[in-house]
Amino acid sequence: MKIYHIGTRGIPTTQGGIEKHIEEIAPRLADRAEITVYARSYYVGKIDEYKGVAIRRLPTFQTKHLDTILYALLASFDVLFRPRGIVHFHALGPSVFAWLPRLFGHRTVVTVHGLDWQRAKWGRFARRYLQACEGFSVRFPDATIVVSQVLKQYYREKFGKNVYAIPNGIEPPERREPDEIREKWGLAGGDYVFFIARLTPEKGAHHLIRAFRNLDTDRKLVIAGEGLHEDRYVNELKELAAGDDRIVFTGFVGGTVLEELFGNAALYCQPSEIEGLSIALLEAMSFGNCVLSSDIPENMELVEGVGYSFRNKDVDDLRERLAQLLADPEALRAGGERAREHALGDYSWGTVAEGS
Repeated sequence: MKIYHIGTRGIPTTQGGIEKHIEEIAPRLADRAEITVYARSYYVGKIDEYKGVAIRRLPTFQTKHLDTILYALLASFDVLFRPRGIVHFHALGPSVFAWLPRLFGHRTVVTVHGLDWQRAKWGRFARRYLQACEGFSVRFPDATIVVSQVLKQYYREKFGKNVYAIPNGIEPPERREPDEIREKWGLAGGDYVFFIARLTPEKGAHHLIRAFRNLDTDRKLVIAGEGLHEDRYVNELKELAAGDDRIVFTGFVGGTVLEELFGNAALYCQPSEIEGLSIALLEAMSFGNCVLSSDIPENMELVEGVGYSFRNKDVDDLRERLAQLLADPEALRAGGERAREHALGDYSWGTVAEGS
């Protein structure tokens, strides 16, 4: 069997939910199929293979509006000259080309990782294009996959289509002592609230900073991640945090440093305004973090009955919930145990790979 993935920036990943999704799934299936991941040249170094998966790098423009569409077009034409197989498109934008490989005998699948048109970065034209791609994502491919039950219900109600729901997953993590993070940022463990994401407005870091600044606590707020295409929003976040030494921006982190940050936090906070099914939230839960998230349906699918939530975009409610939890060590401990049991018991990349 031949499988071709189109829609990622590439693997191995530095950040990004789709990138993480493919990096975890593709190598797990490499012993049963010949898998190719179409990557973007600016994102992936000059490699041809990663963990048994072929990497095909394509040139593109690293801009907000041309990057994805040019890359997906080039990949969709390139795959026409490859042996027949399954062409797996990821995200709404690339799904517009899912009809093309079908004309040449390929089978096609689209995985919808979230409703991208909701993201604040898009202007009116791009937003309407991505909304149109919702229809393309169910009409053009042979099958459609979504990453949450919330999205499955959305597609059923809007299009009358029965799509497949296959969630993101996690691996049992390795807990580490706070060695590197103590040296880098003075974090001793249990003394900070943690948040990690690509720093874009819909991830809600500005809500978290505003809430934390009005919090009477000696704990720190650690914000990990970097921006996308341009740093205007990141600069706005740093201006918002200016003068509060408790707020730490780490930039991009990975490897053992990220494991230390996850494993030694007092609380993980997810203030996102929109999501698909957050891998970062799942990873935080797998480390035994008590989690506090916005009450959007995609987050509540993971958190309800396990962690805690606040009203989406409500800074005052977020501040109150943070204060309550940070003042209650038993709630943090019990919430962390529930989160870990739920994440490791109900989600795993091995199961996800079998379903994909």
